[in-house]
Parts: sequence; C-alpha cells; structure tokens
Amino acid sequence: MNKMNQIKKEILTSMKIMDTTIKEVKESEEYKIAQAYNQGLRDAMAIFEREMKR
Repeated sequence: MNKMNQIKKEILTSMKIMDTTIKEVKESEEYKIAQAYNQGLRDAMAIFEREMKR
C-alpha cells in the first residue's frame, strides 16, 4: 500500500460514525459536532489529494 492510501485509510477510520436510525440522533449536538468534524476531514482530504496530484 502506498503512503497516500495509508493516510487516506487513517483519516477515514478516524471519522465519527453515529447510528442515525436511533430516534433523535440527527437532532443531537453530538451528531452535529460529529458531522462538522467529518466535513473538516473530508475537506482536508480533498486538499491533500489535490496537492499530491501536482
């Protein structure tokens, strides 16, 4: 596995997963924080991938 794939795997495994089938999870503050955290990771990954292709 190359270094870039290793880094991508580590970032993806650090994402916060929440069971949205549980009633009221999507309205909870914890869920909103997790969503913002995950979006930050996705944004960082997009920048990383873009820069690695240069």
